[in-house]
Amino acid sequence: MSKAKTFFKKIGCGLISPEIVNDGKSLKLFYKYFLGGILARLIFLPFMFQRDLLSTYQRAADTVFNGNIGSDFQQLITNIIHCAYLFILKTIFPVVSGYKAILLNTDTWSSWVQFISSDNIFVILFLFKLLYFFFDLGCVFLLLRLFYDNDAQKKLKIFKYWMFSPIVIFVLYIFARHDIIGLFVTLAALLLAKRQRKYWAILILALAVAVRFFPIMILPLFIIFLVQKRRDYIIFVAIGLSGLLAIEAFSNLYFGKSVIFSLLNAEQFNYLISAKLDLIIHDKIFIFIAAYTIIILSFIRQKVKTFELLITYSGVVYMLYVAISYFHPQYLLWTVPFIIYVSVKDKGLHYLQWAQFIFLMVILVYWGDLVTTFVLAPFDHRFFIFMVGPIPLINRFYDPVKFVNIFRSVFTGISLWMIYIIYLFNKKANTGIESKEI
Repeated sequence: MSKAKTFFKKIGCGLISPEIVNDGKSLKLFYKYFLGGILARLIFLPFMFQRDLLSTYQRAADTVFNGNIGSDFQQLITNIIHCAYLFILKTIFPVVSGYKAILLNTDTWSSWVQFISSDNIFVILFLFKLLYFFFDLGCVFLLLRLFYDNDAQKKLKIFKYWMFSPIVIFVLYIFARHDIIGLFVTLAALLLAKRQRKYWAILILALAVAVRFFPIMILPLFIIFLVQKRRDYIIFVAIGLSGLLAIEAFSNLYFGKSVIFSLLNAEQFNYLISAKLDLIIHDKIFIFIAAYTIIILSFIRQKVKTFELLITYSGVVYMLYVAISYFHPQYLLWTVPFIIYVSVKDKGLHYLQWAQFIFLMVILVYWGDLVTTFVLAPFDHRFFIFMVGPIPLINRFYDPVKFVNIFRSVFTGISLWMIYIIYLFNKKANTGIESKEI
């Protein structure tokens, strides 16, 4: 009995953290938060989704059933992960194979209607979103290893904030988007960076960039943090871009298409440069790029580049993006781990992220029925397809564009204030470091 107890305790220390496992009170709270968070996820897993979930699995089905590897060449690794998962699902659960015709239907509208009106829609939604559930748990266990060593209470707050984060639950289980996969790889890279496994850290971040383009935003911070010699800059830049370059080379050779130029010409990159100041003739200043440059230069100027500083600056980068650029709701997920880190010491930041989420729900009106009433269509497709959406209702009283942009402006104000709070957090931390050096 004692051997079994010791065995499971070692597993707990490795998976959770020794600080929590070795403290009986903290361990009880951990189980409480864990079960509560799982329940919150199970409530939404089988029921709601945004159309992109079906598109993701349709591309995977095109690969699994038709052998078309290039069904999503821009997100090749993400598609491969979904393909492998779909192959496992159809092998284990015959009900999934029954959706082959729907998944291979190239007509966007009819395939969606067939999908939401099918008899086993709730089972299929549960199985499709379960993949994100696994990566969700992987992320939170990485966060326990990333932050606040030797402090069980702070680690518990990290765990609680993630498990009950409205943004995490909404993006993964209501909106049902796959950004959690790229975020998981990014957090793994950060953990390696914390442990000064610098080559592995850069390599895994390069993989994260290949999975989802967003990690490239913190690649310069990563390199500056890990560099010890001047030659490291060249090595780390080469390794950091290796994932993207490998995908680019494969895509050119196999598909005859450029991933990099495809991304640069895609609407997602245009979001980065959507906010701009027009000068004379053709001159424009892209606000995000100018502000991003300031952040990188500020990080370079820091005398002591701690891991905590890397985390907070990464949070500022992602927060700045959603503050001043056009973004999709799922992009807000990238801010959550970094905001949670600071929120443990400044609870006001935690409440502000809740405020962000509330205003995000209004900003969703931008996209119309696709991300509002249609998300509920699995419950009763006849009712929700023909249900009057929020835009016509708002239009009876006020201009919907002005209405949403008022809330968008408040969202931006909150986000910029959160960046200022992180700045104060860093200033206080740096003051403590400098006093110790003296």
